[in-house]
Amino acid sequence: MLSVRISQRSCTGSRDHNEDCVGVEHVGHHWCLVLSDGAGGHRDGALASRLVVDRILTGFRSRPPVDAPDLGELMLDAHDGVIAAQRSRGVTDRAGAMHATVVVLLVDASRKVALWGHVGDSRLYLLRDQRASALTRDDSVLQWMVDAGLWQADQLHQHPQRNQLMAALGADEGVEPHLSADPFELHDGDAFLLCSDGWWASVSDGEIERLRAGAATPDQWLDAMIACATARADPRQDNFSAIGCWVGNKAP
Repeated sequence: MLSVRISQRSCTGSRDHNEDCVGVEHVGHHWCLVLSDGAGGHRDGALASRLVVDRILTGFRSRPPVDAPDLGELMLDAHDGVIAAQRSRGVTDRAGAMHATVVVLLVDASRKVALWGHVGDSRLYLLRDQRASALTRDDSVLQWMVDAGLWQADQLHQHPQRNQLMAALGADEGVEPHLSADPFELHDGDAFLLCSDGWWASVSDGEIERLRAGAATPDQWLDAMIACATARADPRQDNFSAIGCWVGNKAP
């Protein structure tokens, strides 16, 4: 069985409150990691992200998913929870309704496999052999522009529409989560990073790789990335949150 080490951080940045939410749970050899970035007026974004994380972790504790359809049901239940909260609060303006991104990673340490899913622009990275690769693709206007050849991928951080989403939990009745097609085989020494857009916009892929190689624990890794983001002293720094997950005992 692979060992699993996890660390989580959620930072307010330059905002006056934090609308990100992170959560981790495990049942036996099954692990569930969830990160959500909320949006909405009157601090409803914080409520939306908390609802998403709580609903997914509650469902996981009841019955850990074994395949992608199971994970999709968990995510859609969280979506339904946000919609129900909107209705209970009398929200009728869909454009201003609270909503949230989500990225979920499931690790089966016994079978040595992982599953993941996401909606929105919170990301999941895999670091293997000291190289970082994004396993998710943003549901955003800017990603659509990149795919259409209208913008350069290496300029994502600079565009004023970077935060405009194409999909989010609670934002549209017809949300379809993106899910990993098959269980993903884990290697000893793999590392995962779940992060909100405030995090990946502040720490480059190269910095994620370099700081992972120099860290002895997931705590050190996340703290080094926080220091990197903080050193930029961006007066517009968004909330930035992440969960780091290391599997196995292999050194970086």
